[in-house]
Amino acid sequence: MELIVQKLVERVLRAQDFFRPACTLLVACSGGTDSLALLDVLERLRAAGGAQIICAHYEHGIRGADSLADARFVEAFCAAHAIPCICSAGDVPVYARTHRLSLETAARVCRYDFLHRVHAERGCDAIVLAHHADDLAETVLLRILRGTGPAGLAAMRVWDGLHLRPLLTVTRAQIEQYAAERGLAPRHDATNDALDARRNRIRHELLPQLARTYNPAVRDALTRLSVLAAEEDDLLSALARMEFERVAHPEGLLLAALRTLHPAMQRRVLRLFWAHKTGATQEFSYLHEERMRALITAKGVARAEMPGGWHASARYGALTLTRTPGAQCSAEKSEILLPLGDEYAIMNFQGMTFYVRCLTHMTADDWHRMERRDAVYADLAQMPSLVLRTRRAGDYIQLPIGRRKIKDVLIDDKIPREDRDNIPLIAIAGTHEIFWMVGGRRSVRAPITESSSNILSIAFVKETIAR
Repeated sequence: MELIVQKLVERVLRAQDFFRPACTLLVACSGGTDSLALLDVLERLRAAGGAQIICAHYEHGIRGADSLADARFVEAFCAAHAIPCICSAGDVPVYARTHRLSLETAARVCRYDFLHRVHAERGCDAIVLAHHADDLAETVLLRILRGTGPAGLAAMRVWDGLHLRPLLTVTRAQIEQYAAERGLAPRHDATNDALDARRNRIRHELLPQLARTYNPAVRDALTRLSVLAAEEDDLLSALARMEFERVAHPEGLLLAALRTLHPAMQRRVLRLFWAHKTGATQEFSYLHEERMRALITAKGVARAEMPGGWHASARYGALTLTRTPGAQCSAEKSEILLPLGDEYAIMNFQGMTFYVRCLTHMTADDWHRMERRDAVYADLAQMPSLVLRTRRAGDYIQLPIGRRKIKDVLIDDKIPREDRDNIPLIAIAGTHEIFWMVGGRRSVRAPITESSSNILSIAFVKETIAR
């Protein structure tokens, strides 16, 4: 098993072009079986000409002396193998109480914040995580029970543009056997055995019961389902972009080409058209979508009223969107209300175009945007009403280190004085609390967790997209 696991990990590294000494991988290690085995494998591959590695350990303060012992264990293992090691500590129980999160969710938020910060500071090529095939099966089942669409079944990716999961095709049993054969003595986290967390109940109760009663290979079946869903979601998204380009016309969209599309693809294309052509700042609901879709098969000249003074027309073989003369543009107001939960765009606000979407999961492109700070992501269920505006006296933001005045953050981030009043801000409606300093820092509000089924995405580009 020792060589099998090593070969599987090496195959992933080579497939993603990370089996090179010029690469540096940041390896998250808790000291448990999975992450310790992964660190051991990557160290052996490094000696065989693979990537350089840095170990990262976050001591969360949940288990008192045991947590401290975990940190000392990881540091000792790294010292014995000459692996650079970066450790950080936090008080997750306090963070959980302050932000009204479960301990499990709070620990994940703090740990990922630490990993992403170290990744940026050290210029690493990827953050390597020890998620394996059993973790993938548990996540898929968790989302099915919670309720999800096909896109949500694509629970984890081997490589999402930021996180690398080379053990995703390896089972927990294989990893445990590898650790035993290598003589590793990993730490044990007793919180993983407690049945008060839903994931632990799925791991220790539901999945074993499904395997005993219905399908001994249920984990393999769930893993295959996730892989297929991810591939199909990627394909559908790519096809939608291609179809949008194909049906585009100087005046709008070609009706004859739209008629050839499946209704599901028509809706995707019309949403892209609404966002890119009109710069809509108001909610584009299912009703508006269907009004526009009805024009595709309308006879003669037809017209439908749309939000914000816009109207859609079908004439001369094209579907067009135009704005009623004299209608006030929302972007000209001092602040713009963001109707959450739908897909739309805001154009020409401080020279930027903003795109708002509701996702079921984050793609590789999303992780890239988040890393570059071109976009922000949040758990939609936890989000209050938001507005887009610029700075006002008294503005503040809630950061992991506590509440800070926006004025002080701008100074800390060395933003030129002449630019400070022009930076777009996403604020909590009716308050001075800032959720996102566009292109910069994000509040600790509404973090993405494993239970997030609806994800708010707000992205921006500096060019105005016109059709």
